[in-house]
This record gives sequence, C-alpha cells and structure tokens, in this order.
Amino acid sequence: MSSKTTLENFVDYSNRLRDSLALRDEVLGLVLVGSTADLARVDEWSDHDFYVVTKEGHAEAMRQDLSWLPDHDSIVMRPRETAHGLKVVYEDASVLEFAVFDDHELDQAGANAYIVTLDRSNITERMAAIAERSKPKGYDFDTEFEVFLGQMLIGIGRARRGETLIAGQFIRSYCLNRALGFMRAWVKPLAGTEPKEDNLDRFRRFEQQYPELGAEIEAILQQPVEAAGKHLVDLVVRVGHGHLTDRHLSQVHVVRQRFGWI
Repeated sequence: MSSKTTLENFVDYSNRLRDSLALRDEVLGLVLVGSTADLARVDEWSDHDFYVVTKEGHAEAMRQDLSWLPDHDSIVMRPRETAHGLKVVYEDASVLEFAVFDDHELDQAGANAYIVTLDRSNITERMAAIAERSKPKGYDFDTEFEVFLGQMLIGIGRARRGETLIAGQFIRSYCLNRALGFMRAWVKPLAGTEPKEDNLDRFRRFEQQYPELGAEIEAILQQPVEAAGKHLVDLVVRVGHGHLTDRHLSQVHVVRQRFGWI
C-alpha cells in the first residue's frame, strides 16, 4: 500500500496526466475542473474531473484510445456517457470523469472551479470566459415556483395511480431540485461555507451549507412518496414566509386542495 496521503496520490495522478498529455502534439490543453481544481475539497471519495482539448479532428481518436491515461492497463470500465464525455473506473475503484474536445468544441463546456495545467491555444483566456458564462443568472421565480407545483401535481398523481417509482423521481428529484433553488435564494448559508456552493448543481454540498435544512429535507425524503411531497410543499411555504405572495399561496392552495392536504 502506498505511504502517500490521499491528497498526495490525487495530485500525483493529476501531474502524471498532464505529463502524458504534454508528450502528444495533438493536445492543446488540459483543464482540471471541480474538486480536481480545488484541492481543499479532496478526500478519499473524490474523482478526477478534467477536460482535454485537441487540435481539430483528433478528439474522437483520443476518446476511443485511452492509452494516454496514466495506468491505462488497470482500467476496468470506460462507459461513453455523452458525445464528448467518458467515465473511467480503475481496478482500485478510483474514478475519472472527463471530456475530450476538439478545439472549437471547448466552448460547449461549463465550469466553476478550474485550473489550466497545459495551454497551447489560449485555453486560459477561453476558460475564463466559460467560467464567467457559467455563473448563475437571475431566474424567473414565478415560473420556477409554478413548475415546482406542476411537477408536484404530476408526481403525486402518479403515486396515487400506484406508479411509485416515477412518482419518487418527480418528488425527490425534479421538485426537490427547485425547492433547493428556493432555499438557496431565501436563506443565508452557514458562515464560511460560501465557497462550497456549486453553481452548476444545487444539490452539491447543500448539507454543509445548510445543515439544519439539509437534515430536515433528508428526513422528509425518507417518508413514503406522497408524505414526502406534502411535507416538501409545507417546508417551502414555511421557509418562504415573507417571500411568497398571496398569489403564490393561492397556487399552493390549489395543489393542497387537489390532494386533500388541507
């Protein structure tokens, strides 16, 4: 077993990845993203997230032939998840999530935390623009709230048909996603945790920033699907006191009345 710490092993892999890619003329850049770029967040469960940028016409070959990855002989899984992205799993269960872009395709990426460790084609400047573009924009709360309630109606309706699996997806994923957005807009996070927010995913590290709300939501989600939906609506109304208008509350009344939650 290696005597190196988790962080040392993590950084060592990132360095070996950079060195391997630097040997390839077709590679224009390497961008570490997520926790791979924010070493303060690295723990034993961290995966390596990164983008590789190539000269035009070379990306697909690198998606197919992964011999450029360190320790490639130890890969046990390599599913292709998107047009550009793959997940790789090694025999020790360590995970990579990455995308390989032709030069012009990089502009399709999103990013918050990132570090450019190899740059042969103004990657640094372009990533700054991508990160700026990825910052959360103001959203139409009225629309988000109405979508939340509409998804609640569909989800609970399916639960009452006996379709509990799809109902659970609506309540514990679609509705919850919007509820978390409301909470983040209405409630200040725990002091000192602001840098932990992931502007690309409302779910990430919510419990660390809002420990009391996180615990309450976790308890709600453990309930049967209809009870979870009802109590999620109740939580949104309670936390939204002072933010929700009479119009919003009348919309909530429609949902509660439909299911006999009054």
